[in-house]
Amino acid sequence: MRQLRLGNLVIDRDRYCVFVGNQATRLSSKELGLLWHMARHAEKVLTREQLWRAVWGKEVKGPTRTLDTHIARLRRKIEGNEPWMIQAVPRRGYVLTKTPTASATKHSSTRPTLHSDTADRALRGGFNAWLKV
Repeated sequence: MRQLRLGNLVIDRDRYCVFVGNQATRLSSKELGLLWHMARHAEKVLTREQLWRAVWGKEVKGPTRTLDTHIARLRRKIEGNEPWMIQAVPRRGYVLTKTPTASATKHSSTRPTLHSDTADRALRGGFNAWLKV
């Protein structure tokens, strides 16, 4: 199979590009591998290890941001391809999905409530205040 189609998203392995509607965008070999693997398993959460093994062909050694960097670049390239999007699923991996998953979009932008005067003083005083507490 040389092409994979998901709605108006077409991934072309021969040309190393993705078509979003009529707009073609070039992909690196790693981006192509990631998108291809995610498209073959659309709507399924893939762990970081599964993606790493599928694209790099080996086990990941220690913490690395390489996968996150490639996903970020890939997101920018398929941006505007409604309804398909790459969602991060915290502590699980990534999913190519039509709609955001509940756990992927669940995050709070509010600061936690402090119940300790000591912690409150330390936060206001910076790092050195923690040492005095």
